Amino acid sequence: MKNLWNEYDPDVLASAVDYFASFLEEPNKEVVKKWVEKNVPANEMFLEDMEDGDFIDNEELGDPFLEFYEAFAPRSERWDEFCQIYEEIFGVWLQEWENFDHSILKEVIELFQLFVKVPDEEINEWVYDNINPSYELQCAEDYESQIDIIYSMMGEDPFLDFYEAFAPDTSQWARCCGLLIDLGAGDIEEICSDEEK
Repeated sequence: MKNLWNEYDPDVLASAVDYFASFLEEPNKEVVKKWVEKNVPANEMFLEDMEDGDFIDNEELGDPFLEFYEAFAPRSERWDEFCQIYEEIFGVWLQEWENFDHSILKEVIELFQLFVKVPDEEINEWVYDNINPSYELQCAEDYESQIDIIYSMMGEDPFLDFYEAFAPDTSQWARCCGLLIDLGAGDIEEICSDEEK
């Protein structure tokens, strides 16, 4: 249950509104204020000199940032920088592919296309819906690095889902499975064992 903002000094609420409004290029502070009052626990920390990481990692604040993204779809350099810090802490990118670097999306699609013998347009949509965009993917130099990043961010679930959806059967898929097993993907190891029988 949220703490009641009306029990706090108005300066605390104003500081909270200013903090969230700073992620928006043209904020309507009245709208942001109503959102803060509904979604953010009242807390004196908004009057302190805190870094973004301190806000992200603060147990009393919780994690209202996904809801903030859904409510305002922020697009600003400040928000992009915040998302990078958020990912470093939680391993999750707050944005959707539509607001992310499309060249990275293309590279991830090409990675999953390697796993099937005949490229399938449905894989493009599957990647869009099932793989989170990641700042770390911008630094991946090869497909092995991409696999490592996706696994460290999302676990083996997307690879299992891809297996169910597309029955991958190439040497690159076998190599991917080997890498995932080395990283600790137990269910992938079971799939490989079943295929060898």
